[in-house]
Amino acid sequence: MPSSQASIFNKLIGSAPLRAVLIVPFVLQIMGAVGIVGYLSFRNGQKAVNDLASQLRTEVSSRIDQHLDSQLDTARHLAQVNGDAFDVGLLDPKDLDNMARFFWKQMQLFNVGSIGFGAPGGEFAVSGYQIDQNIISGFSNLKQRGNRDYYFYNTDSQGNKTTLVDIYKNYEFDKELWYSNTVKAGKPTWVLYQWETAPFPLAVSANRPVYNKNRQLIGVIGVDQRLTQISDFLRNLNVSRSGRIFIIERSGLIVASSSLEKPFTIVSEKAQRLPAINSSDLLISNTAQYLKNRFDNFYKIKQSQQIEFMWKGQRQFVQILPWKDEWGLDWLVVVAVPESDFMGQINANTRTTILFCIITGFRLWEVRSHCGSLR
Repeated sequence: MPSSQASIFNKLIGSAPLRAVLIVPFVLQIMGAVGIVGYLSFRNGQKAVNDLASQLRTEVSSRIDQHLDSQLDTARHLAQVNGDAFDVGLLDPKDLDNMARFFWKQMQLFNVGSIGFGAPGGEFAVSGYQIDQNIISGFSNLKQRGNRDYYFYNTDSQGNKTTLVDIYKNYEFDKELWYSNTVKAGKPTWVLYQWETAPFPLAVSANRPVYNKNRQLIGVIGVDQRLTQISDFLRNLNVSRSGRIFIIERSGLIVASSSLEKPFTIVSEKAQRLPAINSSDLLISNTAQYLKNRFDNFYKIKQSQQIEFMWKGQRQFVQILPWKDEWGLDWLVVVAVPESDFMGQINANTRTTILFCIITGFRLWEVRSHCGSLR
């Protein structure tokens, strides 16, 4: 050390109390060591959180994938089986009462929303849930009644119609998408559509056209799966305190979600599907907006992947899972989890470490009061 610098250093040391010279470096070492340990603990905890969040998103996405396969395969299977029953003559398209009872029996065995059949001549029969958990049967017979009024009834323990529940005037089922889109496609297909009547439930229908030997249309079998059931399943998944799960069509419209928000809005007494980017749930809307901006549109998301983005200064973990089946459904399952849901305890531990560091420094400094005056 140059003599001038050594002289200045010696003067500083010489003018400082000996207890300060002894204590301050020790305190600084302790505080530095505690700080380094706290930082390393924070970084390791953050890495562990990232790994945990990744595993959680993967597991949740896998469970949703299995649930969709199972639940929607049931509806598709029933549509195919009932179509085959018409093909071999086990079901008579003219015997609506017997047909509705047959559907009622199936409703006892399979977890679907409704099973129905509509014919070009205006005949329609269905058994299913209307609003509550009671299974009803409905009929519309243009040839017999001379109008398209749709009557639906409560049922007894054998599926026979009992008391009249209500009448829908001029029910044109053949204009609904489950029927018209299937007739147009000429093959089994899925249709996601909104009911025209309150409470306007959103349903996905597995449909199969039925033809005679001359390839003339006899009618369409439709098996509805209520999308509220999928939303209920999503809500029961324990993803995180404020995480969200939502399923969208490639158009960006919500199919189901873990939030309490309905996947549609009512405008002028008409139900309108809700785009995910317009959701009132901010995590859903901001995640959807980020995905749209990143990929340009939802159709370009071709494979399962995990991504992260920042929102309100917080990191958001996102898992995207494309899901499709052979009848034409093509959805995106999105799991969004805020990092803060996992970092809460780690941040609390970090604050405790910093506080401990400060307290330790003050405690060590107070030692001077017991050391006496040393020069």
